[in-house]
Amino acid sequence: MVLDKTFVLLDRVGDRTERRIWDQGVWTWDEFLERDSVSPFSSKRKEAADRTLEEAKDAMHERMTTFFAERLHSRDIWRLYPTFSEDALFLDIETTGLSRRSAVTVVGLARGSHFRALVRGQDLTRAELAKEMEGTRLIVTYNGASFDLPMLRSQFPVPQLDAPHLDLRYLARREGLSGGLKSIERQLGLERDREFAMMTGEDAVHLWHLWERRGNQRALDLLVRYNKADVVNLRDVANIVCQQATTSTFPG
Repeated sequence: MVLDKTFVLLDRVGDRTERRIWDQGVWTWDEFLERDSVSPFSSKRKEAADRTLEEAKDAMHERMTTFFAERLHSRDIWRLYPTFSEDALFLDIETTGLSRRSAVTVVGLARGSHFRALVRGQDLTRAELAKEMEGTRLIVTYNGASFDLPMLRSQFPVPQLDAPHLDLRYLARREGLSGGLKSIERQLGLERDREFAMMTGEDAVHLWHLWERRGNQRALDLLVRYNKADVVNLRDVANIVCQQATTSTFPG
């Protein structure tokens, strides 16, 4: 498990101090709690850290991801994924264009084996988005911090959008991967259905216009399938990149 080896959630503990804790043979929260002393913690600071770790154990048991999001730097939110992957909500949107002034046309959401696409003019409403996101403990996107979530907060504001958020773009970059989602997939050896292999965001915009202006149902169906491919592949990317991050971050 990754989360119970994480000490950067403690006050005034960064990467260097965390490694110093591990170097003392203290690998988990329980091992930290069992020790009378851990360098560089004073007795008083150790007592405070013990209380935080006891709270962290309870929060993990209760699956309260907000507890950790409040204490972890955004670059470390990925550490939640191995523990809460089954609760993760994978999200991707399509729009009428590539600017912030564009309208959201499709919101694809997947959790477990369930996928749903909310379509503008049909079922894409605040109420339906809130319903699909109910109980969300971790949102997973690619470039969602810059695009998807700000767009949704502007046009369909629901409190569930403030759940802890893992943006794979930044974690992938840290692991030496760059480019858009499809480029990352290729670098990881993930393949898409041939139907979507060469499609781009601009193609998605064109498909929406074919549906909106001409009522082309085939265009809308293809757009939804394209969106689903993005959402489903987010899970595979998250699994691989988080495993790479685990290997590069934690000793042994």
